[in-house]
Amino acid sequence: MIVLVLLETYFPEREYTAKLKGRAYLTNLLVFGFNNSIFIAFNIASVSLIAYSYRLHNSFDLLPVWGQAILGVLLLDFFIWLWHLSNHKIDFLWRFHKAHHSEQFLNATSALRFHLGELLLSVLIKSVILIVFGISFWIFVLYEVLVTFFAAFHHSNIRLPKWFQLYLERFIISPNMHRTHHSALRDEHDSNYGVIFSWWDLLFKTFDDRQPKNIGLVNISEKTFFNFLLFPFRKK
Repeated sequence: MIVLVLLETYFPEREYTAKLKGRAYLTNLLVFGFNNSIFIAFNIASVSLIAYSYRLHNSFDLLPVWGQAILGVLLLDFFIWLWHLSNHKIDFLWRFHKAHHSEQFLNATSALRFHLGELLLSVLIKSVILIVFGISFWIFVLYEVLVTFFAAFHHSNIRLPKWFQLYLERFIISPNMHRTHHSALRDEHDSNYGVIFSWWDLLFKTFDDRQPKNIGLVNISEKTFFNFLLFPFRKK
């Protein structure tokens, strides 16, 4: 995260005011600290372990380790893509997910900017996936590590060479791809739902290569820490 913040400071794709950047970094770190304090108390790891204990079968364990890792990561990434799409299509889920989209300065710390309600709901979804498919717990941990890295990367405000960006997008989500997902316009941000791999958006035709003029939400101001927490429970 620190490396990506330094890179986007010295090699930014888009220029933002120091005031906007400072407010965004502060809010995102406060949200991250708040969410993790709740998670520690709630002990999310225990929920995941319970899901692993009650998995319906152990077919994954019959595969070689490399096969478990590849298939498990692909399955989890597809269903998280589907979950992400659902967050945009189902009004109840969008109430929480739109808090993530309320930021006007997209940067590496934006990967930490998720409402606690969305995180808790996603834990339930991931637990169901572990139970139904019998995915081993170590694969889930591996996937979470990968997601943390790739989310920080594709949220970052880093300028990449055009040739490298196009090559990258054949396989994984680039900052340019995800910037479209954070467009202020609904028809643009309802696209590019991928977390790690770009294949799902290409396969299901949710890929959009337009570059947004503005980041955030139309007619909605950027949310600071307390407004961010209350945002899903307000009408607008």
